[in-house]
Amino acid sequence: MAEVLFDDSAKRVRVVDEPENHQYALYVDGARVGTLSYRVVEQRRVLGHTEVDETCRGRGLSQILIQVVLDDLRERQQKATVHCPAVAQFMTRSVKYADVIDPSHPGIWVLGFGGGPAA
Repeated sequence: MAEVLFDDSAKRVRVVDEPENHQYALYVDGARVGTLSYRVVEQRRVLGHTEVDETCRGRGLSQILIQVVLDDLRERQQKATVHCPAVAQFMTRSVKYADVIDPSHPGIWVLGFGGGPAA
């Protein structure tokens, strides 16, 4: 069952976890305009691919989606493995989310992608 993680009525932006589809969905004005796919492996989420509709790019919507996902994982005390370049790039600018990354299975972020901690 889908769970609303973020709802900003002023910006008309909503982020929903859709576990049946293995993705987080980003809605603007009620229309789905973006997704961040994931897999559940043991107790962690493997973040796969972030996509925002071409007509909505350049508005910072992927940043909202990624931040909401990382905040939710932190709140649930759930770890993540990053295989999404957009998430890795976000992490280089917001290293405050380093605690969300599974140190045993960090994915591409720890490999120094975009200046991650191992760079």
